[in-house]
Amino acid sequence: MTASHAYQMYNGYMSGVFDFTGTQMVLTMKLTSFAFNLFDGTADAKNVFPAEPHADKRKAKVYQDRQRFAIRSLPNPLEFFGYVYCFTCLLAGPAFEYADYSRSIDGSAFQVTSSESGGDQKLPSSAAAAPKRPSTVLPGLQRLLVAVVSLVLHLQVAGRFPIKSLYSKEFIASTSYLYRYLFMYMALLGDRLKYYFAWKVAEGASILGGFGFEGFDSQGQAKGWGGVENVNIVGCETASNVQTLSRNWNKRTQGWLERYTYHRTNKSLYATYFVSAFWHGLYPGFFLFFMSVPLLTNVERLIKAKINPYIVPGYDGFDIKTYPKTFFANLYWVLCIAGQMLVMTDIVQVFSMGSLENSLIALGSFHFVPHIAMVVLYITLEMLPTPGKKDKKKE
Repeated sequence: MTASHAYQMYNGYMSGVFDFTGTQMVLTMKLTSFAFNLFDGTADAKNVFPAEPHADKRKAKVYQDRQRFAIRSLPNPLEFFGYVYCFTCLLAGPAFEYADYSRSIDGSAFQVTSSESGGDQKLPSSAAAAPKRPSTVLPGLQRLLVAVVSLVLHLQVAGRFPIKSLYSKEFIASTSYLYRYLFMYMALLGDRLKYYFAWKVAEGASILGGFGFEGFDSQGQAKGWGGVENVNIVGCETASNVQTLSRNWNKRTQGWLERYTYHRTNKSLYATYFVSAFWHGLYPGFFLFFMSVPLLTNVERLIKAKINPYIVPGYDGFDIKTYPKTFFANLYWVLCIAGQMLVMTDIVQVFSMGSLENSLIALGSFHFVPHIAMVVLYITLEMLPTPGKKDKKKE
């Protein structure tokens, strides 16, 4: 994969052309996840499938996730290459796990289990008839419709707001900060729309192939086909923090990085985002963006720990039902969305700029204010006491 990135840069530097490197990226995700899952199911089986549950709840949750995807024995060559070169997701993903692929192929993904009726084993055919395999046509066509709309919007928006203007010295010199920021937002929206198009087409293709089924609910109704969803467009565009944004954007890659880098490097954000940058390519813009995200994430974590308890007491940071229903709490939510959008829009622009020169010109056009603000906020918040800590010490 890395050799492919280098070859592409050598032959088409800054061309922005999508070529075989995209397929190499998908194959890298599949092969590395397969290797880790095989390790979990064989060499590390004692930890992944313990005789007694892990005492540490967080550790137990991680290993529970590994149990789901663990491979207990090597598949035959046909099964292996069928997974690696599955035609529905070879070009643009989504790179789902081998366990999900296998369950879709053998049909077990479409069987009702007794956990959906109060137990945890598959119901025998004599006890209950499994529902018919849900149709994939309508869900596939829905994704195609979203993809076509995204493509049309991309062509309209990207044509009117070209990204190259963001590092044009003439454009920067002749426009105000406000206009340039609004222009940047629209340019990046146009850029995102092309990914929405590619991912939704691939998602629809995978669904038509029978992949991504989420099972049945307790009433025997199909839950949907979100198992191959690669992007939640609404979730991306309305995210109030980096965690929400990352869990809605390029979801299969996010899961791959979380399972096989984040949780296996002692939850190192910098290692995780470095791997992400390296996976995307060798352009400096990738590294400038991805290595800025951990700082923003740490600032948000500090806000969550030290500011949220005063403004949104009782909110656990995950369950929206725990969020206070007050005017100030709602205003705070809106401000969080606006703040995340302001900062992320500035730091993410370099992702599409490639070269170091273009990236520094674009960031410098706003005098690196978002990066400076993140550093100042991080230092300030680190010095503030965490609510409740003093009380706990007294106790």
